[in-house]
Amino acid sequence: MDNQCLDEGTSPPVSPISQSLNSSILSLNIFAVFELETPITEFEVQEICHKHILPLNIRFSSIMERNKKGVLRWKKVFTRAEDHLIVPKFPLGLARETYEEHLREYLSKICCVKFSEDKPLWELHLVKYPSLKGACTLIFKASHAIGDGYSLIRLFFKSFQRADHPSLPLTFPKLSLKKQGNSTVLGMGKKMLGFMGKCVNTTYDVVESTLRVTCLEDRPSAIRLQSSPNKEIELFKPFNIYSVTLSLERVKQVKTKLGATVNDVITGLLSYIIHLYTSRKTKMDQCGEDCSVTDSNYGAANTNMTLSVMLNMRVFEGFTNIEDMIRADAWGNRSRSMFIKLPTFTNLEKVNPLDFIVKAKETMDRKKNSMVFYFIDKVLNAAACIRGQKGMEKMVYLSFKNASTMISSVIGPKEKMALCNHHVNSFYFFLSGIPQSITFTSVSCMEQLKLVVTMEKGFIDSKLFSSCMDEAFDDIFKVAFENSQDKEYNSNITKTRTCK
Repeated sequence: MDNQCLDEGTSPPVSPISQSLNSSILSLNIFAVFELETPITEFEVQEICHKHILPLNIRFSSIMERNKKGVLRWKKVFTRAEDHLIVPKFPLGLARETYEEHLREYLSKICCVKFSEDKPLWELHLVKYPSLKGACTLIFKASHAIGDGYSLIRLFFKSFQRADHPSLPLTFPKLSLKKQGNSTVLGMGKKMLGFMGKCVNTTYDVVESTLRVTCLEDRPSAIRLQSSPNKEIELFKPFNIYSVTLSLERVKQVKTKLGATVNDVITGLLSYIIHLYTSRKTKMDQCGEDCSVTDSNYGAANTNMTLSVMLNMRVFEGFTNIEDMIRADAWGNRSRSMFIKLPTFTNLEKVNPLDFIVKAKETMDRKKNSMVFYFIDKVLNAAACIRGQKGMEKMVYLSFKNASTMISSVIGPKEKMALCNHHVNSFYFFLSGIPQSITFTSVSCMEQLKLVVTMEKGFIDSKLFSSCMDEAFDDIFKVAFENSQDKEYNSNITKTRTCK
């Protein structure tokens, strides 16, 4: 059929950030995976597209196209749901464990496929085979140019219902990045010192962020390959995927015990996992695969590694919960990177797993006592003014490439979800197209915390890394709640061991 397009006066332009996320050097895609308790039909999925996805935002029925003036705009085109629905075929009669492997391989496969330029940048994949967590799996794939994770949460909010009370809306936890603590500061002297400290932190963070998105990059390590000149190879690499589900209540208990936040606990966990993996991978490389790796502190690499943390900038625009964002229709790409140095401990040093959370809390508290968040867009806009759109695209690309790894988090509803009366057993998301060998995503949903890691095939030892993830969680909870020496550690919780 013929394309139906809006006139140029009503076709919205593609924002510079969205252009940067779907450019010749960077192509970020978001994958949301829903494992349903009962099979859903293709007709039901198409109805969801027509009723909820297509009417939600013009970007779901538009392509990127330059007008006669060279301005890139969202051009409205005729869109059929069936053209965006893909149903893969697997062999019949296999065990659930085998279908689980097929699902993982299928996810890796579709992550390496770029979107067609003549269709809107989204797809739905219906895997009509059982997995370990459901009777079928619905995969939503969308270009990050359409919107960020919190934009897509709006889509899920409109499409899904509460499993227990379908007539009631889903509810979400509050959002806050404000530094916790006593808000009362005694004396003008302390206020002045606090203001000066914030100015120092802001200056340091602005300089660090500017260098990080221009020329400062991490050295090669067990989780970071030497940079390749072929960006196409960097962006579209097959990977292994592994996920761990934790009780959100258990994570909150650790958070409360250490006076931290959930984000502090997650960041500390990632640091500890990477510490275990780099230590053991270094030892295996030194003495062969038959070498024992029971000593987790042997051969810890003294390599500075940086974690790129994706922030939801709406928090700094006055929003305190997702319901406010939904009512305000706060669509778009408002996620930005914040850089955090991962702690690396010296060789053969006895490391308490909680040290990593304490160190993460200290770093995050210092970041919160900074105004760098309000300067991030100014730095990007300055690059666009000086070097044009290509300059901004390069900076956004380097914000990922120059860091060792990254994490992106979203907050899902508190209640169990249902889609067309099909209960959702498991929900997680991840990203593809990032020039890193290992990435993390986390989602708190239905009173669970789901942590997902994607690992580049042929470089990251996925079996070793997944075992380190499992061990890290066990160690953290054991030390926090069962270790008899925990009281002595807790009394000195403000002291941090020497890190490099």
